[in-house]
Amino acid sequence: MLDRYFDHAATSPLDPRVLRAMLPWLGERFGNAHSIHSWGRRARAAVE
Repeated sequence: MLDRYFDHAATSPLDPRVLRAMLPWLGERFGNAHSIHSWGRRARAAVE
């Protein structure tokens, strides 16, 4: 039997490549992308 998940409005599976790209920003790198300080500028550059 195959499991099916249809409630993607609540949450959805995360592609492992996306997780690897996000991990640094969930730990040692951080910053508000709308701030003008260096941490914010680095975060903004990553978003863009």
